[in-house]
Amino acid sequence: MKIFLCAFEGIFLGFPSACVAEILQVSRDLQAMIETNPNRGEVFFSLPRLFNRADLPAPHGIRLKPLVYSETLLSALQEYAGIEVPRIVLVTTAVETEVDIPHEAIRELPRFIGLPGKLSFLKGVSFTDTWMTAFIDPVVLVSRFLELGAYD
Repeated sequence: MKIFLCAFEGIFLGFPSACVAEILQVSRDLQAMIETNPNRGEVFFSLPRLFNRADLPAPHGIRLKPLVYSETLLSALQEYAGIEVPRIVLVTTAVETEVDIPHEAIRELPRFIGLPGKLSFLKGVSFTDTWMTAFIDPVVLVSRFLELGAYD
């Protein structure tokens, strides 16, 4: 499975390459967890702010390909952003590299981690001699941002 790795607080966050349209340089600091740019049809989600680490530099954006969202989630996203077909950009710490991790190297997380809550967007973990990678489910991540953004 090809993934993009972002170094984040001593671990890597892994984003499936199949969900990534492009990696962008981000030149502005997000002041909120979610910000919109209606002129460009974009919605920015700040991963450092999601983890209460607004102090971390976030120079990259991961623009997601159009994903399959539930009708409810798509409606919430459109309402929040005020954009008919919003393009999602996950603003994150530096995207380090793209790697191929075999499916058999990915371990399921304990069930309690996947329950609805702050970490429900994690779909697995992989360990090597030098690092741990937590795999992100982008659809669940966007849903989690919208849940929290309502209270931002």
